[in-house]
Amino acid sequence: MVKENQILDMFGKLQLKNSNVSDKQQSVLQLMETPVTLKEIQSPYGNKSELWRITCEGTGKLWVSGNNGTINQIDWDGSILKTINLSKNAVGLSLNVQQEIVFIKGWEDTKVFKYKNNNVVTLLELSNWRPRGLCHTINGNLLISMRSLDEAQSRVVRYSGSSECQVIMNDKRGKPLFSVHSRTVLHLIENGNGDICVADYAGNAVVVVNSSGILRFRYGGNKITKKKNKTFEPLNIVNDKQCHILIHNQLNNNVHIIDCDGNFIRYIKYPCNGGISVDTDHNLVVGESVTGKIRIIKYLE
Repeated sequence: MVKENQILDMFGKLQLKNSNVSDKQQSVLQLMETPVTLKEIQSPYGNKSELWRITCEGTGKLWVSGNNGTINQIDWDGSILKTINLSKNAVGLSLNVQQEIVFIKGWEDTKVFKYKNNNVVTLLELSNWRPRGLCHTINGNLLISMRSLDEAQSRVVRYSGSSECQVIMNDKRGKPLFSVHSRTVLHLIENGNGDICVADYAGNAVVVVNSSGILRFRYGGNKITKKKNKTFEPLNIVNDKQCHILIHNQLNNNVHIIDCDGNFIRYIKYPCNGGISVDTDHNLVVGESVTGKIRIIKYLE
């Protein structure tokens, strides 16, 4: 439910486009026929550890995490700029508007954490819920997907600061929008059109709702090429300048690109089970879990 006095906090004020923005920035980018790898980076993972998550900080810096209880900030040469040591593995990462890293650690924790002034601090305590994914919206709100401790319910909650201002849980008929499974993630993004897109791994679908929480569509994989004995397993999810939704399919370790209405466009076939992100130059950034390698891929022009 959305509280009326928090509408402005959620969506911000309408602003006119900056007349100083270049024609190139305003122009529509097209998908390249053949994506090109611009750079390959060796992350701190891959030597007896696995790379799991990637979040771009602009262009040239990355935040990465894996299964060795650390979060690392690295540059495009793979040099470690900062290391955060944790008691558990970070299973979700997001950067807030102040460029502070916000994260989820472990599968059993009911808290969301932030790294501030070289210290890990608790940002939110969810009490009867476990966080399963998180992302920041364009106006600074925090969206958190979560599952109840009794594993009976899943939901997405919008926070303005520490205040809960929207809960997305059921469709118009009162049926659950999201699956329930204790240990699987529910990664999510806010698309440029205001839609909230949730990679429901256990539900084998990407669930897309509008800013009011009304279901727009479910994407269950490319029906044309999908084999009958294959299941769509969406794990990581990002969006780009054109409101494309880019989905990592864990089953065959590639990226599905769909438009904002759920129509399949194409695949990008690079190893990406170590996380995906998009930088501010509109490049796709994908990680390979076992080797820890990260590739910067140009796919728009």
